[in-house]
Amino acid sequence: MALTPQTIGLNMSHGFSGSYARQPDMIVNTAPLGGTATIPFGTPLVRGEGGAVIPMGTGNTGGQFIGVAGREVKSPAEFFSQSVGQYAPQEAVSVFQRGCINVKCQKGSPAIDGTVYVRVTASGDYLVGGFEAEADGTNTVALSNAQWNGPADNRGVAELRIAYVGPVPAVSGSAGEDGGYYQPTVSVSGELTWTASKAGMPAVASANIMGPAGPQGPKGDTGDTGPQGPAGADGAPGAQGPQGEQGPEGPQGPAGPSYTLPDATTSVRGGVLQMAAIADLAAAPTMEDFNNLLAALRTAGMLAT
Repeated sequence: MALTPQTIGLNMSHGFSGSYARQPDMIVNTAPLGGTATIPFGTPLVRGEGGAVIPMGTGNTGGQFIGVAGREVKSPAEFFSQSVGQYAPQEAVSVFQRGCINVKCQKGSPAIDGTVYVRVTASGDYLVGGFEAEADGTNTVALSNAQWNGPADNRGVAELRIAYVGPVPAVSGSAGEDGGYYQPTVSVSGELTWTASKAGMPAVASANIMGPAGPQGPKGDTGDTGPQGPAGADGAPGAQGPQGEQGPEGPQGPAGPSYTLPDATTSVRGGVLQMAAIADLAAAPTMEDFNNLLAALRTAGMLAT
């Protein structure tokens, strides 16, 4: 019987668009769906009127993105639409606002930490409101609070990581005029002055910031001796003076005190006699031989009695 081969893929499917990908760091809020159109699970959302949410699309900016329409188990409202994964107007929408969620990427190849784009102008086969992984000029806007969390599977579903809850506040107003600054300078005498960086800035009065002299500090340690300098040149030798006459021989001094060398003891050094000769032994020494040696040492004064 022939075997039926099977192929094991290298990557697992991410699942359905709109399904959360990881727990527990996620925030999901509930809001009614505004507008008149239904939206499928996994649609990017922006804030509508009265707390409602509407699908992100034409005219929206990346900073208005507030989350993704999450996938929910719903009771069918009619027999023929039981398998349709979408929200109808005024239904309660699960708005996934922080964490990791699976979404459909309709263009480009998502990569981890890659920029997420949403199409706001239709172009070719790419629909408004679709997530994408590459810019398309003014047809797409980048999301500042979301990133891709890895590549898409073979159905184009990829993991989206939302780091910030809600829309990113827009910067209002234009930048004001440069107000300039003052550069401080201190002289040796302690006079502090300020120099303006631009014309028209008011002058700032100078001031002396040097305080009274403090008490003298302790004397420092003596430094290391420096290297010896080079030797000076030798001077010319002086003239030798004349030798004087030899004086007469003086008288002999008195004799010094006599000294007697003491005998040596165990605590005082002294004189000892040479020991009498002892012939070499022809056999092993006996106790008598050893005692004779000790007696000779005592007689010579080299061993205490």
